[in-house]
Amino acid sequence: MPSNKVLILTNPLNHEGGVVNYYNLVFKHFESDVISLKHGSIGSRAYLFYYPVLKRLLYPLYYVFDVIIFVLRLIFDRKIKIVQVSPSLIPVPLIRDGLLVVFAKFLGKKVVVFYRGWKLPTYNTLYEKPNLRGLFNWVFQKNTLQVVLASSFKNDLLQLNPNKSSHVMVTTTAIDITEIAKPKSNSNSKTINVLFLGRIQNLKGIEELIHAITLLHQNEELDRFNFTIVGHENKTGYTDALKEILKHNNVPLKNVSFLGRITGKDKFELYANHDIYALPSYTEGCPNSLLEALASGLFCITTRVGALSDLIIPKENGLFVNVKDSNDLLNALRYCADNESFNKNRVANAERYSEEFDINKTTKLFEAKYIELIEKT
Repeated sequence: MPSNKVLILTNPLNHEGGVVNYYNLVFKHFESDVISLKHGSIGSRAYLFYYPVLKRLLYPLYYVFDVIIFVLRLIFDRKIKIVQVSPSLIPVPLIRDGLLVVFAKFLGKKVVVFYRGWKLPTYNTLYEKPNLRGLFNWVFQKNTLQVVLASSFKNDLLQLNPNKSSHVMVTTTAIDITEIAKPKSNSNSKTINVLFLGRIQNLKGIEELIHAITLLHQNEELDRFNFTIVGHENKTGYTDALKEILKHNNVPLKNVSFLGRITGKDKFELYANHDIYALPSYTEGCPNSLLEALASGLFCITTRVGALSDLIIPKENGLFVNVKDSNDLLNALRYCADNESFNKNRVANAERYSEEFDINKTTKLFEAKYIELIEKT
């Protein structure tokens, strides 16, 4: 039985979203003779996902309860040596997890902060206001291992704390390569299959994709493509509103399919049966879906945000488009249609990225970092 514990605090593990999906994968695959991972819930409960008003009302109560349980665990379980939190750079998560970090440090625990999302307006506020910047540096950067998903995020953190030594590690999220399905050849078809897989919300650029589809139809180019849209909507009725836009523009339903939320083997079969992955997001950390798409050999059309700028090599494994630019997205789709060999390296890319994003590689990296932290005096 390992004598050292790492307590990882996130939303309950039955929640929706990339952070929980990532940690479910970590808990499943992490193996160590000296470290064991334990989970602690913090924040809203899964059953409140579609009840935003009730969620806001109950959130403070759950938070106070979770903090009390957290502190008691730290006091009575002496094997807990490290506390890990995973906020986004957004005010509410920073406040929520900042208090946990303060308690953990006060009780003598080492701290890992794994930033999962990065909002430039929040960063700019921290940078421009010395008092807030000083508080942020004291809570999150002092005596802390910080983990980020993009090299640009690391540079931002160092800019907030230029005269001090900030310990920042860059990594990616990860995938279970045993779930990846072998890419299917589409060489006998002139139709390009395009997949959008993610939460159905405007921040993912879904409205720009819908507009690009209508532009293809208006220019009599839609028959070159089939679009599949997969994911759960962030608010009731949003998917129907997108369908209404297509209907209003007389876009034939045979070219655009909405499949709802799909998981497990069926999800990876979808990747294998598509040629392009489209994710024109406004903002991102390092979405698991993009790693899954790359490991499945898809050509990825996305924006230059978050870790995406580190992962996409233009014309080799994808293309960048401008944020909120349907015409740029349209041109990227046209590029693929006009260049039959746009994804000629599909099989080689799938093998490369499957190895690069393997969850076992990630867990070994974190095990080494945890041991290093514990051994520091």
